[in-house]
Amino acid sequence: MSFAADRCRRIWARAMRAYHLACARDDASAHGVAVPSGVWTCQRCGRVLLELGALREHLRLEHAA
Repeated sequence: MSFAADRCRRIWARAMRAYHLACARDDASAHGVAVPSGVWTCQRCGRVLLELGALREHLRLEHAA
């Protein structure tokens, strides 16, 4: 992958992560969707999970090194 494409992908991923962390809850409440208080986001891929146990399992299965 070219340097520019990789850079764009990283910027996009960072923007999406920031949205999930800062704005998703406000957007959901504006649309009448109830959002649980325990929302976890994977810092490696940005996947959003509703339980800490699910996040730990995701990290173990998807990002095991």
